Amino acid sequence: MSVGTSSSSTAKEPEDIMICLDNSWWMESNKSPMFKEQAEAIELYCSKKINSHPENTVGVAGMSEANLYCLVFPTRNLSQIMNAIYVARIGGYLDLKRAVSYAYSIWFGNLDRDKQKRIVVFAGGVVYHRIHHIEILGEAMKRRNLACDVINFGDQFMGKKKLLNRLIDIVDNNNGNCNICHVPPELSVCEALSRSQIIIPRVGGSAPSPPSASLPLQHDRAKQTIEICVKAATGAPDVLGECPFCQRVLLTLELKKLPYITHLINMENKPEWFVEVNLDGIVPLIKFDDEKWVSNSDVIVDLINEKYPKPALRTPPECASLGLKILPKVGEFIKSKGEKYGIEQALFDELEELDKHLLKHGPYVNGRKKTAVDLSLAPKLYHLEVALGHFKKWTVPETLTHVHMYTKSLYNSKSFKKTKPSEYHVIAGWEAKVNP
Repeated sequence: MSVGTSSSSTAKEPEDIMICLDNSWWMESNKSPMFKEQAEAIELYCSKKINSHPENTVGVAGMSEANLYCLVFPTRNLSQIMNAIYVARIGGYLDLKRAVSYAYSIWFGNLDRDKQKRIVVFAGGVVYHRIHHIEILGEAMKRRNLACDVINFGDQFMGKKKLLNRLIDIVDNNNGNCNICHVPPELSVCEALSRSQIIIPRVGGSAPSPPSASLPLQHDRAKQTIEICVKAATGAPDVLGECPFCQRVLLTLELKKLPYITHLINMENKPEWFVEVNLDGIVPLIKFDDEKWVSNSDVIVDLINEKYPKPALRTPPECASLGLKILPKVGEFIKSKGEKYGIEQALFDELEELDKHLLKHGPYVNGRKKTAVDLSLAPKLYHLEVALGHFKKWTVPETLTHVHMYTKSLYNSKSFKKTKPSEYHVIAGWEAKVNP
């Protein structure tokens, strides 16, 4: 996997590019917030590619086994590309192997055979291939001298990150012409892509350590081994902020009774040391002992569970994606104007799925003990209640009794009370997004 200074967006040689669009069932529809995020990221990618070389062309094809077809053949017409994307048919599971095979053998058509070909994979849903299938695919792509970029977001079930990393490792073959972007939960697909190696080349280097801090949530300094950067409240840089992803990590540390130092980061005026150690500029950010700083709340939680396995918080893979789409749908609902029935119904459907699961498996997602997915859901459900109650006068329907019991149990825990932001700051945070 490339970690050097090369960037696929600034290739010197012209390329014909085929984007494999995620049009699987996971996207729900071509109007869902997940699909819109993907489309915005594709528009960014296409714009960068088209503008980086006068002979670059970009096409798009569906990657779902039920809708495996070419939406638009490689072109330089960005409007044509985007118009085709927004009428894509949705349904079925991702079929990465066939999509890549079709892209090379059919969808590139009669384009210049000597021109560099690049295949770009946007994978939000589950990739059901086994590792040896991915390795065979990677070797075939390498033999054909195909370049590849991968944007991994959404559902990480079936070890998707490991599979896609392996694909890029094989295809790139240490040439630095293939890259992967793992989208952290705290960023949109477009935001993560815009900061990634795919778009912007990076140069590594050392960075200064943060200043010592004596802030809220701090434990016994003599036992400190962990430092964490979290968002300060909107408009109140000395108060714990409203970031649900930061709270998720804090809940994990609290439940494991781990000592840590907290650095509150004013996202409107980031400290110089923070910017230097964190190229993405996002929170949460964590460091264990004298190790490097790590971002991405998914990665952070996995690291905590790996380094401190007790108490065990790992969630069974089949439950890990439960409620994954709640926060994007809350955001879409809050920002909606006029007709909102479809948006409201989509959120209700997500909550109803959670309610049915809790009915069978509760009181928590995996039974009687909390796991990582509960610590991820708690802040999201809190934001749902506070933000939708304020902006839309909307509450979780009383018919979803198990969701109500679930949230009550989560909110009553000492760790949640200790790490939760005030309702005022949650509203202020959403206000900045609704009326920027």
